[in-house]
Amino acid sequence: MHFDFDAGKYAVYVWPAFAVSAAAFAWMIAGSLLLSRRWKRETERLQAQLDARDGAR
Repeated sequence: MHFDFDAGKYAVYVWPAFAVSAAAFAWMIAGSLLLSRRWKRETERLQAQLDARDGAR
């Protein structure tokens, strides 16, 4: 498989647009992963509170 990376006279527009798009995707993925970790910690904290409350009964 051969990829043709020559964008010709439009390269000045194509490659920066590609870089911005790749950076946006990376940012969205990283943000989603960080947010999911935060929600997982919060869920575990609330579950521990619930278990402690139920254990006190």
